[in-house]
Amino acid sequence: MAGRESGRTSKRRVARASGLTVEIALSRALAELDFAPGELSDDQYRVTILTPPEDGFLGVGGIDAVLEVELLPDDGSEDEAIDDFELGPLREEPLEEDDYDEDDGDDEDGDEDLQPEAGSAKLREFLTVVLGALNIDARIRIVEQIDSVSAEVTGEDLGVFIGKRGQTIDAIEYLASIALYPRPERRKRVEIDAEGYKERRRITIERVAMGKAQEATRRGTPVELEPMTAAERKIVHVALRDRRDVITESKGREPNRSVVITPTRSGQGR
Repeated sequence: MAGRESGRTSKRRVARASGLTVEIALSRALAELDFAPGELSDDQYRVTILTPPEDGFLGVGGIDAVLEVELLPDDGSEDEAIDDFELGPLREEPLEEDDYDEDDGDDEDGDEDLQPEAGSAKLREFLTVVLGALNIDARIRIVEQIDSVSAEVTGEDLGVFIGKRGQTIDAIEYLASIALYPRPERRKRVEIDAEGYKERRRITIERVAMGKAQEATRRGTPVELEPMTAAERKIVHVALRDRRDVITESKGREPNRSVVITPTRSGQGR
């Protein structure tokens, strides 16, 4: 890994891939460039959706998503980007960006004049295009705050928009963030939900994480959760980050990347 770090963005490289969902296509394109999802920060590559995915009738005649990933030149800020995702006492090394991406809205350059741009109108336009491409009739409610802009999509037949285990809505949220705020220093946190799905998923995953943490401390051995998406892994890390009796770590490569919960010595001794 260390051997390719120095030159991985020294020249422009482009890969095109297709998949049932945007996230699958993105994973395949990054794999062609020899990168796993989350291994690069947002400002190290650009994603262009060439063909949005479409479902066919009863599984027949559907259209796969087609996108293009372009690696961007290295501007020397990679180390600073990695530092943004450290969790302090949670683990000794910084987490991958796909596991824990907490944007506090601070400008790394210290320029107080650079304020996050408004994004409600752009987000509504983005979601209108996506929903139209998916042939979904839905309502969009947007709330914008100083450091975030969120959208709640309501309607019928939103299963395609959410995707299996939320993979599609996570990918849409990720691409919306890039589309609305291409400049990281002016970026707000973008959150997209559909019929309260993410809140229900968060509660379920937190409950599982707490139960597995108890199991790890009781047994005194690490417990590995089943493979999860990047968004699901982030929920586990955040849910357990304040506990002193366990630490969490993501292991493996997509799509089999999972969280391992390990009891600490101090926790076992109490």
